[in-house]
Parts: sequence; structure tokens; C-alpha cells
Amino acid sequence: MDIRHLMVVVFAVAGCSSKEEVPPVAAMDAAMVSADRSEAATPARAAAPSASGAAAPPGPAVVAPAATQSGAAFLSGERSLLSEGAMSVERFRAVVGSNKAFAQAVSQFEQDVARNPEAQDLTALYRSAVTAALDGNTDLVSFACGYSLCLGEIRSRTDEGFSAWTRSFGGGNTPPVYAFATAEYTLGRNLHSGRFVFSTDPAANGITTQ
Repeated sequence: MDIRHLMVVVFAVAGCSSKEEVPPVAAMDAAMVSADRSEAATPARAAAPSASGAAAPPGPAVVAPAATQSGAAFLSGERSLLSEGAMSVERFRAVVGSNKAFAQAVSQFEQDVARNPEAQDLTALYRSAVTAALDGNTDLVSFACGYSLCLGEIRSRTDEGFSAWTRSFGGGNTPPVYAFATAEYTLGRNLHSGRFVFSTDPAANGITTQ
């Protein structure tokens, strides 16, 4: 299954973000540029801005992992997407790039939710925000949250449907969202898929490419 486009967003603090758009086969060391939260919802097929054309962010202009956390702080589904307490680009691509791997990840997240009241509460909270951003051309296929990460898929009947959802979700009055990664696919004529993972935990707001 070919990834049409992969986008990675980091919200360092609520209301501020940095964005890296990563072509499927490109090296993962692209520079980051500062952006406000509305820019984080740029359509996924837009060209990535160059670091030379924007003001430097406050700090190193590269994707960096968050502080290491104990694996016990995360549920089983989340650990499949994390490396040293930060979202892993490589693991994200491996999960969303395979129908089988993605189905297994969704199943594990759902099992985790069923066993953990806190995950149930977070899933309900963020599902409301995710569905509020949908329009008549998009449907939520799957969604679940662990303690720190949420995973889901949206199907669209238009080429721009997932991008429209990203703009609405990113610019709306949503609960806090930190690291955010998406991947888009064309499934067939007038059918498109957008798979995504985002962090709800400021302690897990890093992205690592290792």
C-alpha cells in the first residue's frame, strides 16, 4: 500500500507548532519551520516550506525526541508507535502503510481502551473533537486512544476530504493535541483514506526518526 503523502506535525506547546512534511522515500532529517496552529492544517499535498524561507524556531530546527519515559506509562498499542517515549516516524509508517499492521494496531488500541477507564474517557473526549470536524464527504472508520496517543482512520469520497478534515480539526476548539502524524492513500475512484496518530500528552510531544 503506497503512501500518497506523509505529514508530521509537532505542537511543542498548546497553540504553537512546527511542521515537517516527509515524502515517502525521503531522508528523515528535514528542517523544521515555526508555524501557528492553523498552519498545521495545511493540505497534505502542499509543498513543505524551506527553513531558509521562514524565521527560525526557538531552539534546534530539527525533529527531536521527547524525554524518555518508562514503557509502563504507555499501553500496549501505544508502545507499537513509540521509541524512547516519542512518536517514531518509522514505526508510524510501518503501521499505517500495511492494512494488516494497521488493523492489528487498531485492535490493540481498542482492547486497551476496553480494559482502562482513563483510556475510555480520553477516547470519548477526543472522538467528539474528531467527529465534529467531519463533513458530509468524510466518515470516521476507526478511532481509539491510549494514555498518550490516539490512532484513527478517516475515509473520504473526495480527493480533498481528509485535508479538509485536518484543517477543521487543527483549527477548531479541540482538546490539546501535540505531536500529530498523518498519511493519505488513494483506495480507488472517489475513495480516499487518511490514517493518523496524535499525542494528547505534553510529556510525549516529541517525534523521533530513529
